[in-house]
Amino acid sequence: MVAGTSNGGIVCLQRDGTVPWNVSAPGAVTAVAVAGDYVAAGTGGGDVLLFDGSGGRYWTKSVTGSVRDLAFAGDGRALAVAGDRLVLFSNLGKEEWNRAMQPGARSGDTRPYVTSVAFTQDGKFIVAGSSNGAILFMNREGNLIWEGLARDVVTAVDVSRDGSVVAAGGRDRALQVYGRAGGLPWALPTGAPILALALSGDGKFAVVGKEGGDVECYRPNDDLLWKNRTGSNVPAVDVSRRGEAVAAGNAGGTVYLWNSNGDARWSFDAGTAVIAVALSNNGDYLAAGAGERAYIFRTADDPMTAMAEGTEGATTEPTEAGGAGALIGLLAVAAAGAAGRLRRR
Repeated sequence: MVAGTSNGGIVCLQRDGTVPWNVSAPGAVTAVAVAGDYVAAGTGGGDVLLFDGSGGRYWTKSVTGSVRDLAFAGDGRALAVAGDRLVLFSNLGKEEWNRAMQPGARSGDTRPYVTSVAFTQDGKFIVAGSSNGAILFMNREGNLIWEGLARDVVTAVDVSRDGSVVAAGGRDRALQVYGRAGGLPWALPTGAPILALALSGDGKFAVVGKEGGDVECYRPNDDLLWKNRTGSNVPAVDVSRRGEAVAAGNAGGTVYLWNSNGDARWSFDAGTAVIAVALSNNGDYLAAGAGERAYIFRTADDPMTAMAEGTEGATTEPTEAGGAGALIGLLAVAAAGAAGRLRRR
């Protein structure tokens, strides 16, 4: 697990809570991603950094605008960066290409920017969402295959491992699902703006977190499977590779875990707004970020509450990574082997 903080910290956390390494970035870390032995981080100032699995820096590059999202190809040999433009770097630090978001009727006087990006597992396809409602599906060379359109800002996109299912959600209160060939999407109104979205690796489950506190799970091209209410905005969701587990975090400070039917497995009070959650591929581990703390749970175990020596607050068992103040201003978290990436919305 890797966490990024507002004071420029990039911290690697093991499942037992130990910290094998931590390094610094030039500014607040707004996005992180992990693939194999590669760790990437992006900052609010447009810095993009690539590290090895031991924290050794390979390179630092710059893009225009804040880094809002990062996505690795499955083998880690390509990194897509969502800034003012969509930029693709090789693992060697070469900029392969960049693409500007084209102004449209929804752009107004503000130049559109990239809000979210995702890669297929084989690295052949990339999907991106933008502030002007564009949904772009491209090949690795940056050639546009098709373009969809939402009626407002696209807040999140995701793609199945093989690229056969593409999902997008936004402030227009609609979930859109496309096939690899594009065309007319399967679309459903969600009743409230979508803040977070995650697609299972097999493409059979799409989970959204919404303003107002609802978490909904859909069968793409079919219907709503279940809905749960959490009581406050949900900026973070994830789903395991085959949909066995669904996780969410809300602004009220609660981490939730459900099974594939939407039945509650457990919940945990983190005490402050949860900004990120990520499940391992098979759903056996869950990472979460809230306030100044990062948490790692074994999903099979109900979280227990205990007093941590030297702190005033409660900690979790089995693992809480970092005591009070250790991760000042946690902004982004990514988990190795996670079904999705974690980022601050």
